Amino acid sequence: MEEKDIKKLTLPFAIICLGILALFIIKPIAVPIVIGLLLAYIFYPIYEKLHKKINSKNLSAMSLAILILLVVLVPILLLMPLFIRQVFEFYLSLKGADFSVIITTLFPSIASNPSIYAEVISSISHFSSNISAFVLNIFQGTILKIPQLLFGVVILLFTFYFSLKESENVKGYFSTFFPFKADVEKKFYEKFGQVTNSIVYGQVVVGITQGIISGIGYYMFGLPNPLLLTVITTVVGVIPVIGPWLVWIPVDIFLFINGDTTKATQLLIYGLLVINWIDTILRPQVVARKAEMNPAIALIGAIGGTYVFGIIGFFVGPLLLAYLVLLIEIYKNKNSEESIVIIEHEKS
Repeated sequence: MEEKDIKKLTLPFAIICLGILALFIIKPIAVPIVIGLLLAYIFYPIYEKLHKKINSKNLSAMSLAILILLVVLVPILLLMPLFIRQVFEFYLSLKGADFSVIITTLFPSIASNPSIYAEVISSISHFSSNISAFVLNIFQGTILKIPQLLFGVVILLFTFYFSLKESENVKGYFSTFFPFKADVEKKFYEKFGQVTNSIVYGQVVVGITQGIISGIGYYMFGLPNPLLLTVITTVVGVIPVIGPWLVWIPVDIFLFINGDTTKATQLLIYGLLVINWIDTILRPQVVARKAEMNPAIALIGAIGGTYVFGIIGFFVGPLLLAYLVLLIEIYKNKNSEESIVIIEHEKS
């Protein structure tokens, strides 16, 4: 290899090495950075309108950062002690739960067979112990990480502020590295926007909304540990393909088994008529009406992303997988309008 060829490879190699080192540096604060970027993407249309009125990037971004702090972050921090208490109460209830009553009520045939009954109770108790240990780890981790959470809020706000303020510069910066022609670049940004909107609005916004609506029902009907149930429902609601039913239906069954038929009936009606219909009514309004993310790619990305990135993998995994497939499609056929990433809908 000639000297000039070595010099050509030096810069890309240095960029790759520094990029890997940068990932290790960013990893401890990746969660607040990703959340800050997601919030910036969601609030960017508001930022544009605000910027047109007051004609100041700094003031527009700062105003929205203060809004996020007051409306979103402060309430979360204030609710943190209640959340910690409910996690601990849930842990105690799991430790003292009598699963024999549930088995006898739901599966009387199993209860009539002593050997099978003993095996089932043993398996359920083992599973319950693992869940209890997991809940206890959340309880301990939340308390120990309060200073880290406060620091994360600061990182989140800085990320949110600078993402809005420098949004135009970032887009122009990446455009200089785009390897395709202008028309292909335009097509890529269009598909990029559809994919991002589908995940950010179709999954995150709808999932959070479903979690909040579910939480209102939990509080109205006087369910135990409503804040904890709301958080779990929100997390499950954000996962692609899955939804809040994974939480409220088992809770409803538990209420029926315990003989609390009034609350169980109320939650069943509320779940069927309100929580489930949120997905049908809201999702088409917030997702781009032309297209949505292929659910298979979204689910695979979310599962794989969780293994690699932890909880932020719910959002990052589907996006990265979709962007990769999108780039491959554009590279293979620059003139094609078809895509396995985007599912096109007929215009009404």
